[in-house]
Amino acid sequence: MSLLDELVESDFVKISRSPDIDHFRSIEALGEANSIPLDYRDFAASFASLRLKSCTIYLQRTFPRILQIQYSTSGAIIGLLMDDAASLTLNGVEGRAPALLLVKGSAQCEIVEQRANLVALVNFDSVDDRGWPGELGRAQLIATEPAKFEALRTTLRDVLILASHSPDILDQPDVIESVEESVLQAVDLVMAAASPAPEGKRLSLSHYLALVRKFDEFVALNAGKTLYSADVARQLGVSVRTLHNAVVAIRGMSMHRYMRLRRLWSVRQQLLRGTSLQSIKAVALVNGFWHMGEFTALYRELFGETPQQTLSAARKNTDSQS
Repeated sequence: MSLLDELVESDFVKISRSPDIDHFRSIEALGEANSIPLDYRDFAASFASLRLKSCTIYLQRTFPRILQIQYSTSGAIIGLLMDDAASLTLNGVEGRAPALLLVKGSAQCEIVEQRANLVALVNFDSVDDRGWPGELGRAQLIATEPAKFEALRTTLRDVLILASHSPDILDQPDVIESVEESVLQAVDLVMAAASPAPEGKRLSLSHYLALVRKFDEFVALNAGKTLYSADVARQLGVSVRTLHNAVVAIRGMSMHRYMRLRRLWSVRQQLLRGTSLQSIKAVALVNGFWHMGEFTALYRELFGETPQQTLSAARKNTDSQS
């Protein structure tokens, strides 16, 4: 049983569980986010939140996905994987425990999760004079000491369980302040011995990161059009090989697989809006799928149902609301 399964709603802990990918709710309070799923199977995304005096703790069970998020905070956001098997890549850099995500101010992040993870994030309203590393307007992975990292994990677990199962304790005078101080002290200890990821690695990926963002903007501006890799690369002023290498570094997959994934997701979004049954083929063609058998198989493999089933469910939902 994971930590999220142990939690229950209370006066302090709020829990949101998403029944499926299409109804997934991100942690909106941390910034604008867009998720593209990599696998529909065993979907069980959910999150819990706990507001203390001047910080909020979030615990999220994610799903295999590409996450594009613009984090925004008046102070700092820290993020950590809550089990040792978890992993992700942030802006092309692999993150595993005991690495810590640190964001100060506002920063755009490109995250790839090949598997479902249990992630904790803490948003501090202010971190003045605490001496934490990191630059304003940047997201970075910070290397930490395993023992201090585990101590932080334990503190967050204990705080969430207390607020969930013994909320009356938090109602007592000065307890919330004491709990928050324990969280801050645990983070302080982690940060005291922390060091940023190697600068050379960051610089080597900065060009690729910028290129992939331009690539995404180009794809978004040309939604509904069939795009060819050579034409896209030419528009971006690079070779196909360079564009491919950038996507592999940042997204963790080939450019062709990434483009296909985005096209399948585009089809699904259109079908969920209740496109007529006769136009499924037209929607597929507009998104670059000319082989209907292959398209249906790819769609079913990613979403666990056929395009017709998606459309039928969307139309039933529309009819029930009318």
